[in-house]
Amino acid sequence: MERASRGGAGAGRADDRSQPMTVRARIVAQFRQPHGPLGRLAGAIMAHRPSNRARNSWTVRLLDLHPEDHVLEFGCGPGVALEACLAAMPAGRAVGIDHSPVMIGQAARRLRAGLADGRLSLQAGGLELLDGYNGAFDRVFSVNVVQFLPDLDATFAKIRAALKPGGRAATSYMPRTRNPSREDALRMAGRISRAMAAAGLVDLRTEELPLTPVPAICVLGRRAD
Repeated sequence: MERASRGGAGAGRADDRSQPMTVRARIVAQFRQPHGPLGRLAGAIMAHRPSNRARNSWTVRLLDLHPEDHVLEFGCGPGVALEACLAAMPAGRAVGIDHSPVMIGQAARRLRAGLADGRLSLQAGGLELLDGYNGAFDRVFSVNVVQFLPDLDATFAKIRAALKPGGRAATSYMPRTRNPSREDALRMAGRISRAMAAAGLVDLRTEELPLTPVPAICVLGRRAD
């Protein structure tokens, strides 16, 4: 954002060197925590961009859902993956959490039938919400959220605690930085795998989805006990 001048010739020259954030940059910034009109636009992009829809549907397929599973998605955005989960679990239940009320609102509109029949719960908040779900879920997953998490070890410790014995975690990621590369995706896969292992998840594996301009990766693990 452009900063206001604090007066004086030196301050004025310093401000002249700064440039206002472009509209594109403002929209990109919204993907961390969407809010306001641009946040609603970011949610629409998440819901309709082909690569995003492909990542979500692919991740849900990798979860290997059963009809009666209980699933949680953190950073659920506008509800694209949750919609696929509910379709795959006719007798199951899903929980979506997101720290953006704008995203919770968009997911609620998309998934109103699941809310009405009690198969879906949506909550505004962060990973602290997992503390109330010890041993509750067959699957816990996220799609392009991990890059915003400051402490992967703490995150996956919470995820392991929220899983039932034998439950599975899945974390998908596709680099969206300027000039991304497959190596960027694989480096993140390594970080995720190390954090999952430190949390006690086992049977780790990494899957790759060819997309343009770079592939998406998904790291999966299982709670053993």
